[in-house]
Amino acid sequence: MRLHVVLLVLLGTLQGLFSQRSTADEEVSGEMEWFPQPKPWEDTYWSGTAPLCLGGCRGRHRELKTDRCGDSSCCWVGFKSLCRVNCGRPDVDYNGVVYGNDWWVGSLVRYECRTGFLLLGDPTRVCQSDGRWTPKPSCLRMCQRGRVEVNERELSGTCSSTCANKSYIGNPKLGCSHLDNCQNKETGWKRFFSQCVPCVCDCSISCSE
Repeated sequence: MRLHVVLLVLLGTLQGLFSQRSTADEEVSGEMEWFPQPKPWEDTYWSGTAPLCLGGCRGRHRELKTDRCGDSSCCWVGFKSLCRVNCGRPDVDYNGVVYGNDWWVGSLVRYECRTGFLLLGDPTRVCQSDGRWTPKPSCLRMCQRGRVEVNERELSGTCSSTCANKSYIGNPKLGCSHLDNCQNKETGWKRFFSQCVPCVCDCSISCSE
């Protein structure tokens, strides 16, 4: 461990001396050569400057891979690091599940709630360039209250003469915060003269209510 530290310090000293000498030579010749510097505020960048390279990433960036040359001149000693923003493992409620093992900037993870719980919020989260995930959804415990009859328009605001694949989440309606598993209610021949049909759906409400 001590030897590793000594070598790193020695490499840093040599690199500083080499940079000073190169700058002096350039000033004498009357020309200054510009070398691109890493920009830690960017999503992705290469760290380490040839010929004596000290790779590594800082802050919200994590090392994606290493290479002798990277995106420009190759290293005589050491290596360059490809650094990219990483948000880390996303948190999840006790009654929720998160899917996705890519936590680099721009990646997306998906949330679901366990049986008996209702997901509130966006079911997906995205890793942002500041190293943070977008807001996390929550899981609300729901209690079943049986099945209720509701007009099709009350579920989605439109009428298509079918209740299948329609649901409702929001302020209590007919005493239900969540209506799902809806089916058309059989009402005989009169049903065919109505654009909006009656539906029978499972009714759930927050257990805290």
